[in-house]
Amino acid sequence: MKEIYQIQALTWRGGMAHQQDAMLINSKVYQNQGLISKTYEAKRFCVAVADGVSSSPYSARASRTLLELASVMYDRSGAVDFVGLQHQLNQALADDKHEGASSTLVCAYSAADGIVIKHLGDSRAYHYDGICWQCLTKDHSFINELKPNGEINHDDDYASCYGALMGYFAVDCMADMSLIEMASHQCLNLKQGECLLLCSDGFSEVLDGRFLPMGDGSSLKAWLNGSISQIKEIKSMQELDNISAVLVQRIK
Repeated sequence: MKEIYQIQALTWRGGMAHQQDAMLINSKVYQNQGLISKTYEAKRFCVAVADGVSSSPYSARASRTLLELASVMYDRSGAVDFVGLQHQLNQALADDKHEGASSTLVCAYSAADGIVIKHLGDSRAYHYDGICWQCLTKDHSFINELKPNGEINHDDDYASCYGALMGYFAVDCMADMSLIEMASHQCLNLKQGECLLLCSDGFSEVLDGRFLPMGDGSSLKAWLNGSISQIKEIKSMQELDNISAVLVQRIK
């Protein structure tokens, strides 16, 4: 039997002045100012979350353009190539006005041997195996580069500058590819009932991985709405970053 996946997506603009997040569900890109909730069922899919880097100019344009390019790429070749995406982003926004526009990206798409997950930056992917959630990705940040070398202590608190991104997509007239060299990819096979979550850091950092369990019979929409309520309890709306999440569950 061919696998069937249910997809639920949600985006929310918190206290930020602009919506810098964008989401891709198959061929449609969403980037809006309020709360949306969409449900899909599909045998073949490509989903993604892009989060414009706030310190860069035109970050919202960068995230949306990145997903538009990824959608076309997957439709044509059945895969998303990050090196090709960086080249196409430079071409699409090749003018002085958009120089430096930047965005993270996490995407997942069905392929012959399962689900391919690729990511760059601090947007994340999580897997739910029916018991607990596990983070599949590691943020491409300065602090994470220092940890493996023992240069910093995992348990200490550090200034916010240590969380600066080391890898992301950026419009660069010099076509410098060094920022995407950290991009990672992996394959995952979802069993029936298991879930894959793609989200912006605005969704994951407040909860710090302490996600709600997926109860028996609970809908994806109910889980996402419950997660938003949980985030609001921790932080006020004025303090919230933009929140975007795409939840994929294998139902057959």
